[in-house]
Amino acid sequence: MITWLPWLLTLQVITVHSVTQPNIVIMVADDLGWGDVPWHDALTIAPTLNSLAETGIILDRHYVQSTCTPTRAALMTGKYPSRLGLNHGNIYSNEPYGLMANETLIPNYMSELGYSCHAVGKWHLGFCSWDLTPVKRGFDSFYGFYNGQESYYNKTTHNGFDFRLDTPGDNGTVNSEVLWSAKSTYSTILYANRAAKVVHDHNQSKPLFLYLAMQSVHGPNEFLEKHYQMYKGIELNCKRRRFLSMVTAMDDAAEVVVKALKQSGMWENTIFIFFSDNGGAVGSKGIGQVNYPLRGGKASYWEGGIRSSSFIHSPLIPVGLYNREMLHITDWLPTLTHLAACGPEPTNHECTGPDLGDIDGVNQWDAIIGAAKSNRAEFLVNIDPISKNSALRWGPWKLYHGNPGISGWKPPPRVNRDLYEDQNYQYYFQGPHSIMLFDVEADPAEKNEVSEANPDIATTMLKRLNFYQNRTIPPRKLNKDPASHPALFGGVWTPWLGSC
Repeated sequence: MITWLPWLLTLQVITVHSVTQPNIVIMVADDLGWGDVPWHDALTIAPTLNSLAETGIILDRHYVQSTCTPTRAALMTGKYPSRLGLNHGNIYSNEPYGLMANETLIPNYMSELGYSCHAVGKWHLGFCSWDLTPVKRGFDSFYGFYNGQESYYNKTTHNGFDFRLDTPGDNGTVNSEVLWSAKSTYSTILYANRAAKVVHDHNQSKPLFLYLAMQSVHGPNEFLEKHYQMYKGIELNCKRRRFLSMVTAMDDAAEVVVKALKQSGMWENTIFIFFSDNGGAVGSKGIGQVNYPLRGGKASYWEGGIRSSSFIHSPLIPVGLYNREMLHITDWLPTLTHLAACGPEPTNHECTGPDLGDIDGVNQWDAIIGAAKSNRAEFLVNIDPISKNSALRWGPWKLYHGNPGISGWKPPPRVNRDLYEDQNYQYYFQGPHSIMLFDVEADPAEKNEVSEANPDIATTMLKRLNFYQNRTIPPRKLNKDPASHPALFGGVWTPWLGSC
């Protein structure tokens, strides 16, 4: 059964253990729905993630962007995607642009603070030039794929192979090894083993920053039979059972990484963060995800598209907390650099961390561990001049201007009650509305539109949207470049421009 609040603890001042720079691991799920985790749906088999969440801090109001590229850009820069030109969907394989090379990313800051930084899994921030690839953006190694999706087994997408190991080369170059040998192995296993290797090989004279961006549970719906059999006898239809098998595989990966950290003696000084990059895909593009009771899903501004199943766990912080403070994906950059510079004690105002410039994120460490209220009262959901829509969260209120995207509510399916075929729950595209207002604290399922009853609130929020509009740059959507075709590079997706 899906529930809203498994438990609730009131705000309290917390004392955490004093240590030097903690190791930091960020595990990002791809397209995981609100109802696809065991702390929201007990039928999901993910014991490692569930244990980490329940003995850590569940982040109940952690918000991300509505699709893959914008969330990753916001995470890496601490800026809203509308300020990066990445506010209209994702970067596709043959598009000659990416997250701009002049932006400073989390690994750049962490490296300056003495960390060894490694990336495993999905990149999806552009690769038209080597300058946009992970090793050129501050990581000491990258193992995975550049694109937004591919087969879990044969590692191909759009007629090209995409799987490699990148390390720094001489004179600022990238040593990039195409890993053809990965073709027959389920990618979730490969990422888990690579992350474990990074941990075991790590020189512990330095702290570790590991960015583990899972391919799971993005389509295609490819799973391991052993996980599929674990759901035998559970009331699920085949589509949902296949999908949850992928979730369970991801949980196995988490177990491998945690075990490696414990075996290496690093776990006691590690902060482990988990979240999904956006809500679960729904409608015709869904492969079995559930966001219920939230409305909508991936690529929409509804809660089901941007409210992420998330937690943070560490031996350094309190256990068993249910955090209801407002957090945004842009907040991780200032929060993590604060941790790296100042340690995990509640904020020492004499220690401010590195100068991050003009970013949108705020340091939320004290709010996360229950020692303070959230440092933000609002966040910009998005402004998209191409789709002509925008949305803003302000206190308990959420304002939509234009069409928020695919909508509806769909409970998880059960045997003999296959709601994927039930017309009462089919997703639909919300018709155009100029203004919609919801009180998402009182109405988290967004069922009651209240703009007419609260005209002053709507007017104030429109003014705030105008403020963000003035900080928005045009989306960097460019024509597809035929020079990118993998047939020109031995069948492999490869950076094809000197600069872009």
